[in-house]
Amino acid sequence: MSDSPGCVVVGGGPAGVLLGYLLARAGVKVTVVESRGDFDRRFRGDSLAPPVLDYLDRLGLAEPLLAEIPHARADAFVWATPDRRYVLADYRRTSAKFPFYALVPQARFLPWLVERGRPYGLEVRMGSRASELVRDETGRVRGVVVADGTDREILPADLVVGCDGRNSRVRRLASVTATELNSSIDIAWIALPRRATDPDTSGLELVTEPGHSIACLGQGEGWQIGFTLRADSFPALRETGAAPLRALLRRRLPWLEDRIELLSDVDDLALLPIRITRLDRWTEPGLLLIGDAAHVISPVGGNGINFAVLDAAEAANRLVGPLTADRVDPAAVDAAAAAVERVRRPLVDREQRFQVRTERATAGRLETGADPRPPLPLRMIADVPGFARWSAGRGAKALAAPEPDPRFTRR
Repeated sequence: MSDSPGCVVVGGGPAGVLLGYLLARAGVKVTVVESRGDFDRRFRGDSLAPPVLDYLDRLGLAEPLLAEIPHARADAFVWATPDRRYVLADYRRTSAKFPFYALVPQARFLPWLVERGRPYGLEVRMGSRASELVRDETGRVRGVVVADGTDREILPADLVVGCDGRNSRVRRLASVTATELNSSIDIAWIALPRRATDPDTSGLELVTEPGHSIACLGQGEGWQIGFTLRADSFPALRETGAAPLRALLRRRLPWLEDRIELLSDVDDLALLPIRITRLDRWTEPGLLLIGDAAHVISPVGGNGINFAVLDAAEAANRLVGPLTADRVDPAAVDAAAAAVERVRRPLVDREQRFQVRTERATAGRLETGADPRPPLPLRMIADVPGFARWSAGRGAKALAAPEPDPRFTRR
């Protein structure tokens, strides 16, 4: 490890913690700064895709992760109407070892990964907020000011990486321009306990009827139930109350009957306003943004966590060489950061375009009470033998991770 300031990662989500873990494992001095005092966030994305599990396996992480943390496994994505269940993606051939989505709660995954990074020197400061970017006379970012209660400290850095989520403060402090792509829906979530007698669902299900759509996601110890709403309609839901949602659950998920009354009030729901945010650029000298700080991904498709992991994997590969050099060259660091955006951005842009189209179509169905079946092209996937496997394989290719730098895989 050189005597350089190293890397400061702002944000303790999947992108930040994985990037910190990888860089520390390769010998980079790295500090992760997280504003919250713990990792316990409700209704964060938990679905690790087969290619991401394969990537974690190359790091020696996947098998212990799945062995030590309770989780659910989904081998298909299903769209369920009152009349039929449509299998739109069959994941059983997407990976030799992990042919499923693993729904691993981030509240368990993130501290688990932090503990595996500590022996490599990973420093994680919980309850510390990055309040300012430190710049030199040229305007280059040279570190962050961290506030911990009333105490303030400057953390110098060869590179600051902003991974602090959809409401990123680092993004607001940077000289980048964000554009909100018009989102058409919101989701209101509630967690319900799992029973041993619950049906054997896929764990990744979209349950519909005319005018309504429910996400039903399996968890290791429970279910995440998400009600899809037209954007900005939550105030109207407050007026009507929770009774219509309870009735909807009784109609479409009757096996939850003994838990439905846990939704006693609209305040029992956690509202996630859906946003899709695009930046003009992810970098400036001394600074890189990744994950939701760089591109807010909608929950549509459940791949926000996977895009964050892939950003971190690409960033780690690109940055490890410049940051472990005997003498860190700022120009080389900036070039590596720019390469991360050059590789990742086309994939992110394509996903965001898909999400905008999907959300508009979903909002239209909610508004009109139209046919709750999947659109015709998706029904064809469900009806033609082998197409659901093809669909899953095509999605897996879009989530393929780079081969880890050898410095990350040495035992």
